[in-house]
Amino acid sequence: MATESRFWLQPAVPEINRETCQKCGRCAEVCGGEPLIFSDGEVRMNPEPIIGCLACGHCMMVCPTGSISVIGRDISREDLLELPSSEKRATPDQLEALLLSRRSIREYRPEEVEQKLVDEIIKITSTAPMGIPPSEVGIIIFHGRNKVRMFTKDMMDSMGRLKKWFNPVLMTLARPFMKKANYDMYKNFLIPFAREMIEMHERGEDSLHYDAPVAMLFYYAPPSADPADCDIAVTYAMIAAESMGLGSCMIGMDAPFLQYDKKLMRKFGIPEGNLPGLALILGYPVVSFKHAIRRRFSSVKYFGE
Repeated sequence: MATESRFWLQPAVPEINRETCQKCGRCAEVCGGEPLIFSDGEVRMNPEPIIGCLACGHCMMVCPTGSISVIGRDISREDLLELPSSEKRATPDQLEALLLSRRSIREYRPEEVEQKLVDEIIKITSTAPMGIPPSEVGIIIFHGRNKVRMFTKDMMDSMGRLKKWFNPVLMTLARPFMKKANYDMYKNFLIPFAREMIEMHERGEDSLHYDAPVAMLFYYAPPSADPADCDIAVTYAMIAAESMGLGSCMIGMDAPFLQYDKKLMRKFGIPEGNLPGLALILGYPVVSFKHAIRRRFSSVKYFGE
């Protein structure tokens, strides 16, 4: 049976234009869910596919004559674009140079970020891969410092309403109902950090979104979307911002508290059943770095050597 997305319930269906099809079989070769098969010199619909059409669009993208269309699950031929020429693609050296230049930025110049740059970041971010198409990652954009400050105040108020859970006694009582990893994260990191942020906010300091001119709050819809889908999209947005001369920083403190504040979730327009993920703040950086730094993985091993 065809795979159904949580919000795009219409299953995707490949359609073949027999008049223009060259019967090369490339579409069947790249078809992961195997709704298309190549049999007796012809592309056919598989009556018993392993998964069904995932609406990945690979069949459309590989067809040399444009004879394949996929209908449903928020995809159409209008989504196809010409691939950039090899001359326009970043070389490994250029890509490494961009990534080495990126830093987490928390100090921003006074000027606002032009909306055309924000729109361009979103356009580039839309190329991010996802586990199962279509993308069920959403973005709430707080454009302008006034809106970001409102976002920050709302989050600080939300954390303040949860201060009762900052009590060690209540945390001990809640321990049997929480996974050990979650309990340790809240007890040893989130709660002490949130307590400090609330106190700083009361003094007029923003240690959550750092008075950035733009904040993007990413969210996703489980089970169709994996939290990794959200994280990958944020990463793409961060790299896109860097390419435009903007500094950025991932913020992970919003989601753990926001997910328990249904009223605030509704205010921000996050659909019911969705979960908040990472936020990304960005703006023109104050600091200009003179050097890059290369990080190390904890371990890199070639298996069998």
